[in-house]
Amino acid sequence: MKKVLLALTFSFALTGCEVPVMIAADQNQGEMTGMFEITFPAMMLVQRADGVEEILEGNLIGHANGNARYDVNGPVSGHCTGAYTKNTGVNTITCEGGFTYSENVGRQRAKMSGTNIATGTYDGVAYVGAFGWGNDANEAAVRQAIEEYKSTL
Repeated sequence: MKKVLLALTFSFALTGCEVPVMIAADQNQGEMTGMFEITFPAMMLVQRADGVEEILEGNLIGHANGNARYDVNGPVSGHCTGAYTKNTGVNTITCEGGFTYSENVGRQRAKMSGTNIATGTYDGVAYVGAFGWGNDANEAAVRQAIEEYKSTL
């Protein structure tokens, strides 16, 4: 009897925690796609110093442990995949068209919406990019993030 009571208590406790997460995900355009995963819309805008610009669209799949996977596509870069690993703080993206990004952004608390800035060189040309997910997975949000970044230079 004690085992049944413990199991029921544990089940209801998990259900109670799950509801706020589901509501927060829904408010940030996320969808529970696994027991411990939420899929959010994602967008990345890459602006090169030579004037070339590309928008990549797809998904960010966030895991309850704080890790995330990216899956986006663009007309120039093609299919791109990547990940953020909470334990190492490393963020990576690799695309079929040759674009790659890897940076140690440090350990961060998982958020349901936001933007991150990426900088580097692509084919020998400097670029700045913004990756947005959840409610910030739109062109206005990623452009604003880039403009805010440029204003600090």
